[in-house]
Amino acid sequence: MIAIKKYLVAVTVIASLLMSALVFADEYKGRVITLTDAQQMALNNNYNIKNIRESVKKARIQIWQAWAILLPNLSADGSIVRNSNETSMDLPDFEYIARTGDFQNAPTISSNMTSLWVKQFGFTANMTLLNARSFPLIKNAYDYRDNTEKTARHQKNDLLFAVTSAYYQIQFAKESIFVAEESMQNAEEFLKLSEAKKKVGQGTKIDLLRAESEVVNARKNLQNAEDSYKLAKTALSYLIGVDSEFDVVEPEDVVPVSGDLDLLSQKALSDRLDLDVAKQNITMAKRDKLDTWMKWIPSFDITYKWDYTSSPMFGAEKDSWMLIFGAKWAILDGGTKIAELSQKAASKRMSENTYSQLKLDIKEDVEISLIEVKKRQRNIELSKKQVEVAEEAHKLVSRQYEMGMATSLDVSDAANQLSNVKYALVLEELQYNLAVLTLNKVSGEYLPIASR
Repeated sequence: MIAIKKYLVAVTVIASLLMSALVFADEYKGRVITLTDAQQMALNNNYNIKNIRESVKKARIQIWQAWAILLPNLSADGSIVRNSNETSMDLPDFEYIARTGDFQNAPTISSNMTSLWVKQFGFTANMTLLNARSFPLIKNAYDYRDNTEKTARHQKNDLLFAVTSAYYQIQFAKESIFVAEESMQNAEEFLKLSEAKKKVGQGTKIDLLRAESEVVNARKNLQNAEDSYKLAKTALSYLIGVDSEFDVVEPEDVVPVSGDLDLLSQKALSDRLDLDVAKQNITMAKRDKLDTWMKWIPSFDITYKWDYTSSPMFGAEKDSWMLIFGAKWAILDGGTKIAELSQKAASKRMSENTYSQLKLDIKEDVEISLIEVKKRQRNIELSKKQVEVAEEAHKLVSRQYEMGMATSLDVSDAANQLSNVKYALVLEELQYNLAVLTLNKVSGEYLPIASR
């Protein structure tokens, strides 16, 4: 009975160790990241995106700075002075003189000139009543904020498409490994068959060497495919900010936007945010030029000043205030504003040229991308047919080699041809997905996650 209990305990311990080993193996594989996960992680962890968010914050702060031209300003000042000595002066009582008219017999009043300690403080409030420059500056501040937000969304979208492309390249690398493993298996079977034929005297040393060379070449291709897989994962890990081991799932094929060239071009010109930004830059450049013209218009302000001193002169009140209505008109500045107008006019023309060039670039990108998608789609169909033919040819040549009707060189050529066309098919499928991604992006497709 005791032996049975010990046996059960031993079995339980072994089972627990096996379960721990399985859990450790599962953790070693790392987490599985979907395409949506990768996109969200890029928005959360990518440092360029963090800088984009900060640029949006700075653009919003510029609105406050623009309004500061019209908002009131308040300042305070104060001082404490210690004089070397205290002085005073006897002055006639002017109130007595005014009442009696007797100047000679008027009594004197001692008036403090300087005290040992003099305390003084005051407040000054200033507010602009009219400054013509405020109108274009404030409006440009709002437009700059809108442009920054649009640019931020456009840059986020570019990053998300880059993450998507990197994700598909990982899948391509995995499929390349499958092709390389299949080629390795065919090469090993070829080697086994060559060794068997050599033993029974139906094969030659050259056949065996050729088979061994095929195995070495297949192993090299497999190792290269595995390295490509690691490199693809490294590229994605830097985009999404992950430094731990992870795996990916097979993504769905990308669906291209529908429409012909004219429709896609119109869509791109209406939906591309970078084109909106370029167009708005023209308007902002015009307002920037208007701002220079507004410098010739006088500005008006109002100032209220209140002061307090502990040692007033000649018996005056300790506190006083004044209200000042002021105007400032820059009539002549040595031609600075005229030169500035020429610079602003050049900036406006540059903005117009940038907008026009971007429109041409967008149309060209759409046309090139659409042609690329159609080409890749056609190549996939041709590659599938080539794979079918190569598989059938490899089977026939392998049977003929077994029966002595084909040489080892024929088998090697058939195997290489099969491996090449399968790899070409995988590559064409990747190129097709990347071409569709490019077409969607240049056509003005924005992923919903890009607005976060």
